[in-house]
Amino acid sequence: MQFHSRGVFQRSTLNEFNEIDVSRIVAYFHTPSIVVSPAFAIDLNAAVEHFKQRVDEFTKLGSGYILEYVDQLSVSFVKFRPLGQAGSYVPAPTWIKYNRAIINVRNYKDQKCFVWSILSCLYPVDQNTHRVQNYTRYEKTLNLDGLKFPLPVKDIPKFENQNDQIAIHCIAADKDCSFSILHLSPHAHERRYTITLLLLDHPTISGEKHYTYVKHLSRLIADRSKHDGAKHVCLSCLQVFSCERVLRDHERLCRVHKPQQITFPDPGKREQCKLSFTKHQYEHDHDFYLVCDFEAYLSKVDDPSIVNRHEVAGFCLHRMTKHTDYQIEPKVYSGERAIEHFFNAIFAEAEQINQIMTVQRPMIALSDAERIAHDAATACHNCKANFDTNNPKCHHHNHVSGRYLFPACQNCNLALKPRTCSDGYVCMCISTI
Repeated sequence: MQFHSRGVFQRSTLNEFNEIDVSRIVAYFHTPSIVVSPAFAIDLNAAVEHFKQRVDEFTKLGSGYILEYVDQLSVSFVKFRPLGQAGSYVPAPTWIKYNRAIINVRNYKDQKCFVWSILSCLYPVDQNTHRVQNYTRYEKTLNLDGLKFPLPVKDIPKFENQNDQIAIHCIAADKDCSFSILHLSPHAHERRYTITLLLLDHPTISGEKHYTYVKHLSRLIADRSKHDGAKHVCLSCLQVFSCERVLRDHERLCRVHKPQQITFPDPGKREQCKLSFTKHQYEHDHDFYLVCDFEAYLSKVDDPSIVNRHEVAGFCLHRMTKHTDYQIEPKVYSGERAIEHFFNAIFAEAEQINQIMTVQRPMIALSDAERIAHDAATACHNCKANFDTNNPKCHHHNHVSGRYLFPACQNCNLALKPRTCSDGYVCMCISTI
């Protein structure tokens, strides 16, 4: 379940005729998804507090808008289908079965499909690979202490910790004949066995799942490549390569990140196949940025493996801004504990700039030429999109000087407002020379 709200914000400014102009914009907010069940009641107070926080964040560094009223409040419900525990036998879909890439052990009488899938890899047989009887004799070769079956995906790391020769790679089949990665062991390719499992959904019983062993991963996803020869698959993104050397070079970079699924646009939807630049807010200069320069000298150290060490002797820190009211002389320091003084100067500058940027300065009255140009504009100066009722025209102005800049659509006007970094300060740029 998720709450959605639509709020109307207004701002009053004085025009050149000393009259009050009232402008309004619409903003949308939503709460995080909430699981609702007989055991989890709806917490309306938490939803209200979340909306209050979002409104405060919206108005804190905005263009002087304040909340006028809430136009709409709606609730959306989606049936929750959790990743259930894998248990008894589930037949493979036809499109997977005919690839002959998996071994699907038919465990009708127990919930240990995870165990039989692992053993079908460790102890392969030539005939009747689907029979449980071929693997029961090897069950005690695995350390299953403390594990409960059916085994959920989140408990796979527990199995890996107890069986230090095995690394698990688990994927799931999606409805559109694609695959998603559920678990990738950090020990893949490092341990003696790296085993890929495919988690199947029961076609009729909701939540019923079943592990199978993927004997040929490249054959399972062979349609992702038109290469006729051997195929090599990256376990982290399931991308197919025709050369093992290229795969090794790719995995060295891909494994740095979390497992991810590569998706491609639908050729039938041409708008999805267009790559366009949308981060227009990065095309504009920062109101403030800091330029710093260091002076250092070389000092000898006792460690024979190190020739010399750079010691910072001083620095120069200069605030750069086009706003003349806030231009100051560079800060220069030379002496002991230069780095400590440098960080103190940086934090002091950040605090001063943050105070400047958080003040909501109203827009200065437009000149006749600016008003005529604004009224005549039919498209956003920033993203070039035409104005409409859902994305109306706004007066975009500089938040520091209050000077009118250009006509912008509502989306761009909000995107171009000053942004707050994770540390609570307004984002700015620091460069060294």
